[in-house]
Amino acid sequence: LALGGGALLTGALHEDGLADVADGFGGGRDPAAKLEIMRDSRLGTYGALALVVSFATKLAALASLPNDMVVQGLIAAHALGRGVLPWIAISLPYARKDGLAANAGRPDGTIAVVAAGIALVITILALPFSSALLAAIAAIASALVMAQLARRQIGGQTGDVLGGTEQVAETAILVLLAARFG
Repeated sequence: LALGGGALLTGALHEDGLADVADGFGGGRDPAAKLEIMRDSRLGTYGALALVVSFATKLAALASLPNDMVVQGLIAAHALGRGVLPWIAISLPYARKDGLAANAGRPDGTIAVVAAGIALVITILALPFSSALLAAIAAIASALVMAQLARRQIGGQTGDVLGGTEQVAETAILVLLAARFG
C-alpha cells in the first residue's frame, strides 16, 4: 500500500521515467531511436520488466525490514532519491532540446546543494547516523551509474532519465537498509 500510495501521490512520474528509460535503452539501436522510444507513451517489454523488478525489489526490501524501520526507510529513500536529481540535471547536457527536462530548466549549483542538504538532513533524522550516511552513498552511487549510462546511451539527460534515476536510487537505498536491518 505504501508503494502504491507513493506512486499515486506523484502521479507515477518517476516510475514512468524508469519504464521509458528501460524501453529506450533496451530497444533502441542508436541515440535517436532510443529517444524516440522514450517519448512514446506506450509501455514496452523492457519498461514492464523494469517496473516489475523495481516494485518487487522494493516490496521485498520493505517486507524484510523490522516494522519500526519501514516508515523511516521510506522517508529516507524518497528524500535521497529526489535529492540527487538536481546534480544529474546540472552535470549532464540535455539529450534533446525540446523535452520536459529542457523546458523545466537547469537548476544552479546552489539549488543542488540545498536539495542535497535537505535530503541528507531528513535522512539523518529518519535513520541511525551510520545508516543515513550509507544510504546517501547508495543514492550518490546510483545517480553516478545512471548519469554514466545516460551519457553513453543518449548523450545526456531527459526527464525520463531523472525519473529513472530517482527510482534506481530509491530501490538501492531500500535494499541497503534491508541488508543492514532485515
